[in-house]
Amino acid sequence: MKRLLGRLWLPALLHTLLVACSAMPAAITGDAADAYAMNREAEAAHQEGDDVKSERLLQGLLRVAPNDAETWFRLANLYARSDRPEQAAEAYQRSLMIKPHDARAWHNLGVIRQRQAVAAMMQAHSLAADDEALRSKAAKVLQLLEQAQGTQGSAKP
Repeated sequence: MKRLLGRLWLPALLHTLLVACSAMPAAITGDAADAYAMNREAEAAHQEGDDVKSERLLQGLLRVAPNDAETWFRLANLYARSDRPEQAAEAYQRSLMIKPHDARAWHNLGVIRQRQAVAAMMQAHSLAADDEALRSKAAKVLQLLEQAQGTQGSAKP
């Protein structure tokens, strides 16, 4: 009896492994199909101006494929359009960690950071009423930043 059981466990194990392996491609294909559908839905929501739905779908895509630079880039653009510069900068940086030579992401991150710098200098200028030297420095930096923005034309992320 021991000998019979000893000979039966190996075929049973092989059968179990083969069944498990044959099921894997279907699961992988299903995930890919779901991701493709989510991507299409996110693009459609973006085209319709439904940023809430688009954001939810892009975040879902990132749960499935967290190392997709393009999805991080698209999410960053959504955040930039929604006036959420901190989240936009973080998402651009995530995109750049995956795809460090993406000029678009570097450009858009620069635009976001420049806008943040303008806002910070405007705040410094308005709060430096009692410190004429600091107020003057902030005004000069603000002028340079605004000139630089003017030379960018319509650089919008």
